[in-house]
Order: sequence, then structure tokens, then C-alpha cells
Amino acid sequence: MTPTLLPSKDEARLCASVVRDLARDLSLADDPVAIGKLTVLVARLFNSGLRTREELMSAAMKSAGMPSNPIIAPTDH
Repeated sequence: MTPTLLPSKDEARLCASVVRDLARDLSLADDPVAIGKLTVLVARLFNSGLRTREELMSAAMKSAGMPSNPIIAPTDH
């Protein structure tokens, strides 16, 4: 059996912050099942070689069906 390398503390924190931000952006903060699915998604993306926050956020947003660069509506004054 080959040994499995666990992510470092910083890598785990990176993935957790991406999941937290995605859950907030998608209004899923109160849905544990959805957060679990996001966690699996981000972990798979991380294991596929994506290592920066920007790469993980962009790929996860695309997988979740969100645009990677959301357009902010101008405020009416």
C-alpha cells in the first residue's frame, strides 16, 4: 500500500477558506450537505494540481455554474 501524503496546515487552510468563501457567495452557509459537496469539489481540484487561491476559486466557480469574474451591477445615484 502506498503512503498517502496529507496536505500541510497551510494547504488545508487554503482549501477551507475557498470552501467558506464559495459557501458564502452561493448562500449555502446553512446547508451542511452543500458544504460537504463543495469540500469534496475543492479537494479534488487541489489534488488535480491547482494550488493557488485564484485557481481553486475560478475552477470551483465554473464547476458550480458561477461566472469566475462576477459582474458587479453599478449603483444608481
